[in-house]
Amino acid sequence: MIFRFFFVLVLLFPLFAWSQDYTVYRPPSTITVDRLESISIVTKAEMELGALPDHPKITWLGYSSIRLPNNRFGEMQTDNRISFIAKAPGLIEFPPIPIVLENKEFFIRIGEVRAETNPASKTDTTLQILWNEQTEIPKEVHLGEAVEVQFVAFVGEASDGSISPYFSQPSNRVEGARWHQYVRYSGRKPIPSDYFRTYSQSFFSRYSEPENYRQTTEEIDGKYYHMRIYKARLYFTKPGKATGHLSMTLGTTRSTRSHRTHVIPFEINVVPLPPLPNDQAFNTGLIGDFEIEASYHPAEPLPEQPLQVRLTLSGQGNPNLRNEFDFSADGFPSSESEFYPRVGSNYDFWEADFTQTLFPTGKVGTLPPILLASFDTVADQWRYHEVSPALTLPGFDKLSDALRPKSTPGPVITRPILLNLPPATFAAFAFAPLLPFLFSFAKKRLDSRDPEQKKRERTLRKLIKDFQSGHGSAEAIDEQLLPILRHHLDLPSGATVREIADALDDPQLAASLATHAESSFSANGRSVDYPALARQLAKLALVALLFLGSLQAATLAEANATFEKANYRQAITDYQALLAADPNRPGLHFNLAQAYLSANEPARALASCHTALLLDPLDSEARDLMAKIRERQGDLTVARNRFLDLRPDQWILVSASIWVAAFLWFGVRKFRLLPRWPGVALALLALLFLGSATWRQIHDYAPEQYMVLADELPREPKAGTPDWSYPALRAGQLVQVSEINETHARVRSEDGSFWLPVRELQQVW
Repeated sequence: MIFRFFFVLVLLFPLFAWSQDYTVYRPPSTITVDRLESISIVTKAEMELGALPDHPKITWLGYSSIRLPNNRFGEMQTDNRISFIAKAPGLIEFPPIPIVLENKEFFIRIGEVRAETNPASKTDTTLQILWNEQTEIPKEVHLGEAVEVQFVAFVGEASDGSISPYFSQPSNRVEGARWHQYVRYSGRKPIPSDYFRTYSQSFFSRYSEPENYRQTTEEIDGKYYHMRIYKARLYFTKPGKATGHLSMTLGTTRSTRSHRTHVIPFEINVVPLPPLPNDQAFNTGLIGDFEIEASYHPAEPLPEQPLQVRLTLSGQGNPNLRNEFDFSADGFPSSESEFYPRVGSNYDFWEADFTQTLFPTGKVGTLPPILLASFDTVADQWRYHEVSPALTLPGFDKLSDALRPKSTPGPVITRPILLNLPPATFAAFAFAPLLPFLFSFAKKRLDSRDPEQKKRERTLRKLIKDFQSGHGSAEAIDEQLLPILRHHLDLPSGATVREIADALDDPQLAASLATHAESSFSANGRSVDYPALARQLAKLALVALLFLGSLQAATLAEANATFEKANYRQAITDYQALLAADPNRPGLHFNLAQAYLSANEPARALASCHTALLLDPLDSEARDLMAKIRERQGDLTVARNRFLDLRPDQWILVSASIWVAAFLWFGVRKFRLLPRWPGVALALLALLFLGSATWRQIHDYAPEQYMVLADELPREPKAGTPDWSYPALRAGQLVQVSEINETHARVRSEDGSFWLPVRELQQVW
């Protein structure tokens, strides 16, 4: 029974093999150490190779896929070859090899193979690898960097003097990098030779392959060597460790007994590019040794006339990493652009041209400066290429000439806004209604007084002041003080000093008058000189204030210096750091707005300038900057009168002043015959301004206010899901946020609430 079962299996095996989608051609049962061998898997469909398992006796060298002629049934065939060498003699048990075929995973099992010692000489053949023409393997490269790799193979003459050296095509296996494909055919998969630069284009066609190596002879220590050089280019595509093996099989004759496969492993650390220091520059994405020549025409752009920008790019690197060039801006839309490579894929030195035509509309006066950035892998730093400075249309002010940061942060404005009011403001509102009564009382007192009495009081105050300071005299007592005392005591004009002293209730003054002692009118000495102490404290406070001001100015000066160097992105960071520590300074918000505008972010500049005007509505420089921002956005709307945008506390101060003036008017009416209605009008005006302060506090100074940065921003009833059935928000619109997370903010409105992306919002004060 068992014999019949095996007999049926033997008969059905050819049918099973024909129905399989792949055929495995195993290596010979006996192989040679350090000699290239391969496993061939012929498939009827595209195959993917999984991660090859490590093995102590095997070095995997590479994987290639070559299209074969169709089989006798007309089916497509692909030869997938996995190259390897044995590292030591002995029995080798191959691990399962994972493959993927038509979305199905398989494991190919090879079994056992015996490896023998290689009889080929170790000195007759040599393989040298040059990395950017250097023998040392680079320890570190940047992500996206291209490295020129040269395989330099030496084969000495055979011992019998025959000239038949053997060179195999180089083989490579890399992880974390990929090879540049020099040769491309439409409709054909790449083959291993496509990844080496061709040195000759003679009779280059689909049917005659060009030479992808350079060959010569060289005498070394009296022995002639045949030398062959292959050139390849390696791109590093993943951060971390890039590893692999570069190999080539060489022999002094074409007999396999003289062949030896040389393997050079490598490991290179791949690091990300450093951040672009100046985000104002356009990141071209080019990594390598690149040069960019730029021009623009005309030199002075005109409204509604085309402005053409031309670039010529050349260098060594990966052009496929290039970002799409677009230099259009608000008011300068692009009408057309063209990118034209001068060379094909089989290049050694890449060249290309780019042309873009902008069309100034005339609504925005300034095209921001165009500065390109590429990463220079030779100097390991960013390189800048200037295309054009800021271009200004006729009739518009040059933005660079108008922007100057403030050297002082400005006064501190606190929340809530009423804290900015001096305490006397509240007293003015409370006591102003009492002014008419005070005026009435004063009028009655004045009516009961005579001019002589007023003169005597002034004289008495002067005498007291002189005596206290030690400048009194006996003549002053007789001629000025005694007449006043006689009048005060109702004594006759001829009363003597003794009679005046006897009539006084003050014994000390009486004794002083009797002796006419100048010092008797001086006040008792004070134990502490309070005026001198006050002066010292004032000096100390002044020194402290000057010291603190110098610290603030030093930090602000550094940020302003960064702005003056046109490093606007770093200036933005510096101003934001200053605002984080002291957010209530209008000067800092003004400088931040200028930095945003210079960095071509007018929407954020508008939000920062809006905050600066909230803090200091009377700042004419901030008003002018707001006009320039609107000009950059193409909005030439004239701003309101700045008096109407006073802070609520300033409105209250104006209201308090008018309120006091109203009751002063009523008080003056006690002395003169004046109409009542001006006072009533002033009181009503004061109440109107007080109401304006309340309205502005509620609407313009509400907490958690944000400005919309993007135009036509849709509402999102659910975060991340825009709903265009509702009216979209426009740029510059203010919204109040009730909840915020990392990506979205919930906005309160009269008709409900919705979400907006945080990246399209900026908080205002």
